[in-house]
Amino acid sequence: MPAPDEQRATGRPFTLAVCTACGTPPDDGLMPALRAVVSQCPHAILVVTRCLLGELTCATRSPGGPMLLLQPCTAERVPVAAVQWIGPVVTGDDVRAACDWIRAGRWTRETLPVRLRAELNLARAGRMN
Repeated sequence: MPAPDEQRATGRPFTLAVCTACGTPPDDGLMPALRAVVSQCPHAILVVTRCLLGELTCATRSPGGPMLLLQPCTAERVPVAAVQWIGPVVTGDDVRAACDWIRAGRWTRETLPVRLRAELNLARAGRMN
């Protein structure tokens, strides 16, 4: 059985954005793990960005951690499906689960672990305000 970093990765093109503006540094293993996944995918791009949710939303999120956005696209970078929000990515288990999900190339909400479904996490944080 191949090691996780040697697993066959999707050939589907995508752009992966990592928001690191929330004041919580990304897990030490997050960026190397994401770089490894993206390097295995022939038409993938990794982007590090500032806040994509807006300052007020980020300030109310709990638990804090980097958010990921995966945009399926063509090899020419034309979007072909809705953006998938992932996170927050807080633990090493979250990093592994997110990377496995990205690598598999079946990017639906239903295949993403519940703890990484950003829309649920943001809704929970909003109810606490």
